[in-house]
Amino acid sequence: MAEQKKAPLLKKEEDYVKALEGFINPETDQVVLLLDYDGTLAPLTEELSVMPKDTEINIKKLAANEKIFMCVFSGRELSEIKNHLKFPNVTYAGNHGLEVEYPSGKKFKIEMPEELLEKHNKLVAELKEKVVLSGAWVEDKKISVTYHYKGVTDKLKAKLIAEAKGLIQAHGFQLIETPYALEGKPRVNWDKGEGAKMILEKQFDADWAKNLKIVYVGDDTTDEDAIKVLHGIGKTFRVSELPTLKTYANYQIKTVEEVGYLLKAVQAYYEKKKKA
Repeated sequence: MAEQKKAPLLKKEEDYVKALEGFINPETDQVVLLLDYDGTLAPLTEELSVMPKDTEINIKKLAANEKIFMCVFSGRELSEIKNHLKFPNVTYAGNHGLEVEYPSGKKFKIEMPEELLEKHNKLVAELKEKVVLSGAWVEDKKISVTYHYKGVTDKLKAKLIAEAKGLIQAHGFQLIETPYALEGKPRVNWDKGEGAKMILEKQFDADWAKNLKIVYVGDDTTDEDAIKVLHGIGKTFRVSELPTLKTYANYQIKTVEEVGYLLKAVQAYYEKKKKA
């Protein structure tokens, strides 16, 4: 049974090479990269931000590789992340996998119950109206919502946190507390883990877990659902600066910039193949 625990923190480039050692055979393996965008490939901000240069260089190389299936997840609308990146041969998963578009143009969308969407929209509106001030902001993830308070002054912090907690619970959402943020999740059987499974089943088949070499990278509590699904199947990485982080992931990455080291380590397998 998978359990959350402290994972080894990767620090230097050689740590990333070692973490993937023997995992990928570029000649024979179908490699899958499942990558979160906000807070993983690029800094988490209210508007979509750009990737660090090294990350962007390696993402472009890996996306162009026919032996790699790459899917970029976002809590934002599918069209927003797709239009931001504009990589032609990448699968995009918006709203945590509720809407997906493959490079072929094939799309699918899971419709959430109207009653749940109404409850979600009311919670988002009320949070924005009552607790967005002094640097706090609301991230609308369409099926869940995150209240960010990292920039709030100490004088206001306790009051705003208490009020935001009350609103999340009053609307019937599950409250998850993380450093500098509160997450409100609906009580439904859908999360990023379900999204990842469905994407892989539709692209490959029901036996995907036996036939793929999967690398998953994410920074959020919502990513833990996918990381748990992939426990013992692939190599999983959680991005967090938190020194006491407990995670289902195999490894912890401290910053967005260091995610570039991991992508470089994956790309190195294919660079070696070219030189051979």
